[in-house]
Amino acid sequence: MVNLTNENSLLQEINNLFESRKIHDSVALTTQAVGSGLTAEEAVIKIRKLIPTIRQRLSAAKFYLAAMENMNYAPDLERQSSLSEEQKPLIDFSDIDLYVQIDLLDLDAFPLVVFILLNGFFSNLVGSEDCVAKIINIVYDLMSYDSPYSSFHVRQGLEKKTRREHLTLHLRRLHAVSRKNKKDIIDKKGSPFNIAKEIRNQLTHDQIEEVVVFPSRFTLSGSPPDPNLYLERSFFPNNSPHEDTEMIVFCHRVFEETISFVDECYRLIERKLQRSRVIPV
Repeated sequence: MVNLTNENSLLQEINNLFESRKIHDSVALTTQAVGSGLTAEEAVIKIRKLIPTIRQRLSAAKFYLAAMENMNYAPDLERQSSLSEEQKPLIDFSDIDLYVQIDLLDLDAFPLVVFILLNGFFSNLVGSEDCVAKIINIVYDLMSYDSPYSSFHVRQGLEKKTRREHLTLHLRRLHAVSRKNKKDIIDKKGSPFNIAKEIRNQLTHDQIEEVVVFPSRFTLSGSPPDPNLYLERSFFPNNSPHEDTEMIVFCHRVFEETISFVDECYRLIERKLQRSRVIPV
C-alpha cells in the first residue's frame, strides 16, 4: 500500500490545534460570504476523512498499475486462436495484501481489460488530487478574505503566476500552465498530471482504442510486432519522445509525481501550521 511520510504528522498537528481550540470557524459563517462555510469542528472532521481517502485512492491506483505491469499478452499477439492451456493467465500477480488472477480465453476481451485497468488507475489518481484540493480549500477558506493567504488570493496568485508563496508554487508545478511559443501559438500540453486528467476525461466517453494504440497481430515484414502498448500521441506535446508515450512508462511517471505532490502538500501545510500555531494559517 502507499506510504505518505508526512500524513501522520499533519493529522497530529491538526488534532493538536483543534484540541487547543486554535482552529477558527470559516469566515463565510460570519461575513455572509458566498458559500455556507464550515465550523472549526466540521472543518477538522472533513480533513480527517479526506486524508485516508487520498491514501486509499493512491493505493487503488498502485493496484491497477501493478496489474498493468503483470499483463501477459505478448506471446499471443500474432495468433488468432485462443490462449492455450500452457500459457499463463492474462493477469497473474500478488503482493503482501492482494492476490488477483484473470484468465481470459477470448482475446477480443483484452481491450476491455486494458480499459478497466486504465480507467481505474486514472480515475483514482486524479481523484486523489481532487481530495488534496478540497483539503487546501478547507484550510484557506477558514481565513479572512483580506488575508494574503486566503483562498481568493491563492486562486488569484495561480492565475497571475504569483510565486511568492511555497504552496502556490508547488501547485503550479503539478498543473503546468499553457504558454505561448515564438509563433504565439498556445501550447496546451502541460505536465504529466494534466495529461492524466485528459486521459481520464476521454476514458469517460470514448472507446479504449481512441486512448491506447494496440499492436497489430500481423506485420508486413513478418517480424514480431512491438509488444508494448502506447497512449495516443495526441495527449502529449509534439516533441515528446516515443518511449514517453508507452503506457507503463507514463503511468509510472505520473504515479510517482502524484505521490510526491501529495506528500509535499502535506509537508507545506504542516510547516505553516507549526509556524503559526493556529488555523487559519
